[in-house]
Amino acid sequence: MANLSFREKIKLEELFDMSSGYVLDFSNTSFSRFVGEVANIDIYGGIGYQEDVSKAKKLRQIWEKESDNIVGSLTEEMLNLCEDYYSKRNDLSDSRKNQIDEMRAVALRLKGTVTKVNLPEKEEETLQTLIEDINSALSRNEPELVLDRLHTFSTKLLRHICIDNDVDVTDSKGNNLPLHSLAGMLKKKYEQNSLFNSSFTLSAIQNSISLFDQYNGVRNNQSYAHDNEILGKLEAEFAVKIMANLITFIDKAETYRKKMEKNNSNGTFDIDIPF
Repeated sequence: MANLSFREKIKLEELFDMSSGYVLDFSNTSFSRFVGEVANIDIYGGIGYQEDVSKAKKLRQIWEKESDNIVGSLTEEMLNLCEDYYSKRNDLSDSRKNQIDEMRAVALRLKGTVTKVNLPEKEEETLQTLIEDINSALSRNEPELVLDRLHTFSTKLLRHICIDNDVDVTDSKGNNLPLHSLAGMLKKKYEQNSLFNSSFTLSAIQNSISLFDQYNGVRNNQSYAHDNEILGKLEAEFAVKIMANLITFIDKAETYRKKMEKNNSNGTFDIDIPF
C-alpha cells in the first residue's frame, strides 16, 4: 500500500476527475496502455486486478496494492497529463495549478527523491519550530523556501553554542554577531582548548567561516527573506545540504567537547567520538 494520506487521495481524485468512475479523458484501452507502460501493471488481467470495475476504482486499487515508488512514478506522469487535460479546456486555474504542484511534491516524496537533511534535534521551542518549517518545505521539494529558515536556525544554534563556551555573541557596540563571526569565534575557542587532535578538523571549521559568510549573502540577496530574485532549486538544494552538514558537525563537536570535559572531571578517558 502506498503511503498516501486520506487528504492526498481526495485531492488526487478531484484533480483526476474520478467522481463519476472515469480518470481524466482516458478510455479503458488508453488507460490500460498508459499504466502498463509507466508502471508495468496489467490493470485488466494482472493478479489482483481481474475484477471488472471502473477506471477510478482501478486507480484506487493501484494505490492500495502497489509500492510507494510505483505509485509515485505513476502519479507524477498522471499529473503531467492532468495539467494538459485542464489546459486544453481553458480550465487550468491558479488554484488548480497549485493543487497539481502540491501533488507533484507528494509524488516525489513517494519516489524517495525529495531533498532530505539531518538537523540537530533541539528541545528549545523556537529551534523546534524552525526545524518543522524546514522539513515541511523539503517535503514539498521546495529547498528555496528553506534558505531563510535554515539561516535563522543556524544562527540561533551557533549563538547557543557560543554562549555555552563563554564566547561573546555581540560586538563592542552590543550588536549580535553574524553567522560567520560566530563560527570564527568558536574555531578560536576550540583551537585554544586543543579540542581536536587533527589540524584537518580545525581547517575544516576555518573553511566553514567563508561558507557561512557567503551563505549570509544568499540569505540576504537570494532568498525569501527580502524581495529578491530567488536562488534556483538546484543551487538552493546544494546550499541547504552544505549548511546542514556544517552545523550538524559543529553540534556533534559540542557533544564531543562536553563528553571530554565530563570524562576529564571524573578522571576517565573513555571517549566515543560522535563523528
